[in-house]
Amino acid sequence: MDWRDKFALATDLALIGVAVTALSLPLVTAPAALAAGSAAVRGRYHDGRLPGWHPLLHQYRRGILPGLPVLLAIVVLLIDLAAVRGGRVPGGPVLLAVTLVAVLGLAGVAALTLVAVGRDPELPWRAAARWSWEHPACVLALALTSVVAFVLTLAVPITLPLMIGFHLFALHMISDRLAP
Repeated sequence: MDWRDKFALATDLALIGVAVTALSLPLVTAPAALAAGSAAVRGRYHDGRLPGWHPLLHQYRRGILPGLPVLLAIVVLLIDLAAVRGGRVPGGPVLLAVTLVAVLGLAGVAALTLVAVGRDPELPWRAAARWSWEHPACVLALALTSVVAFVLTLAVPITLPLMIGFHLFALHMISDRLAP
């Protein structure tokens, strides 16, 4: 792979990240946009080119309803973290640490679920999540990768659209090695 191929890959990943960001703006569509972005990254990663827009838009539309419970779970976890961190719940630092570990684990499961849905767009989200639970080493690796991406994005927030595409690419690369 010469520099032109690497540059084309980086450009495609940035384009995927920008598209996912734009499709996620209503917030309710964020899980569906990430699933479609995962499929786009998978196609680029395996075929060497971006897949067509029609199958990606179909997957996006199909993922809106299954993504709503995921969004609800994220909101509940954020409220829980805010309550524990703010001292409104007894338990203090110990409960905060336990909650953060739980959130980290669930983030890894969510990341591997995105990879599974990107690998097979026809796979139901519940089946993808069940499959994710069966690969704890990969879940841990993807959770740690997500933490690194999150910290980098916090350091330079304007890179969020770019980080999404590159993060999805990293998730696919790692999961191919740990959970084939």
